[in-house]
Amino acid sequence: MERLMEFTDSETQAPDDLTDLETAYNSPPPLAQECKSYKWKIQLTDAHGNIEDQMLTTKDVWKLQNRKVVVHFDEDSGQPDEDSGGLLGSWLGQLSTDVNLLPINYSDWRTFLPHRKDRAWEIIQAKFWFDDPDRRQGYVIGVLGNRCKDFKLRLWRDYKRNTRTESLANRPPNVPEDQWHDMVFMRFTDKWKRMQERNTVSRRKHIMPHLCGRRSFARRRRQIDELTILLTQNQSTQVSHNVTACLDDEYSRVFGPERSGRVRCVGRGPTPSKLAKQCTAARSEANNAEVVQMKTKMTSLENQVESLTGIIQQLLNTRSNDPATSLTTYANLLNPLPQGRRNEDMNHSENIENSDGNSG
Repeated sequence: MERLMEFTDSETQAPDDLTDLETAYNSPPPLAQECKSYKWKIQLTDAHGNIEDQMLTTKDVWKLQNRKVVVHFDEDSGQPDEDSGGLLGSWLGQLSTDVNLLPINYSDWRTFLPHRKDRAWEIIQAKFWFDDPDRRQGYVIGVLGNRCKDFKLRLWRDYKRNTRTESLANRPPNVPEDQWHDMVFMRFTDKWKRMQERNTVSRRKHIMPHLCGRRSFARRRRQIDELTILLTQNQSTQVSHNVTACLDDEYSRVFGPERSGRVRCVGRGPTPSKLAKQCTAARSEANNAEVVQMKTKMTSLENQVESLTGIIQQLLNTRSNDPATSLTTYANLLNPLPQGRRNEDMNHSENIENSDGNSG
């Protein structure tokens, strides 16, 4: 218990370790997880304000010299947008594993040593460019705090043992002994266990998520908008029982191609080669549906032309001076009727003429 008090008090001590923070940040920390070699479409800017488009991986950001990644923000939500937001989030995840800059022996990110947060912000600004640093700092440091929490949870999940003594002996590589000691002592206290139980109960009542994974709502919303536009544009070519996902369908155009040997949205089993054949069949079916639709329209137009031809011929051949007959003929010309309906109207007109002749 006495050790826990020393740990808690250390969070408010004056900075005496600034010399430990002087590190060349040109490579990921030793404890950083290996990121996928995914390349983000971003923009780089230099000291003169020149901007160029680039494709960078998370590891490439560490090697940047005299250039920074331009981070775009959604003005409505204030969240990072586009690929620059994804690259920033992945890079912050690696930075959070630097235990020399961001020690793991703290209880609450809100009480984390301010000078270390300031140093982290300086490092971030050395790699990323923000339109309004003072305005964006709070959001970015908050994301960094979440990444630090995730890192601590990963360490605890992988290295925790049944007892305090066993956990202390199972210290992760590259983690200082004093930091691991403080973290283990804190998490084996009754206070921490009660907090875990309380959080578990609260989690069961949580039905409306306020997060959507590691991707911000701004990026999710942009992808949904882009996908909606593509689906609307290609609505005429959709088939009701089309293949769920094609190699070059709208989903892939928005979210990028799937990695080799995998196909999104179809589960285990389908491969790109099999899906390509199904996509070809689906396109052929869609084309056949268009052909059938065009033939139906042509047949309808032919019937209308035939109907109009008959009406015009009837108008030219009429010899009657009766106004009613002429009006009926002109009406048929302007509003052509089906053949059966037109014959009924003609018979009706003839009956009227015969009735008039008999009455005369």
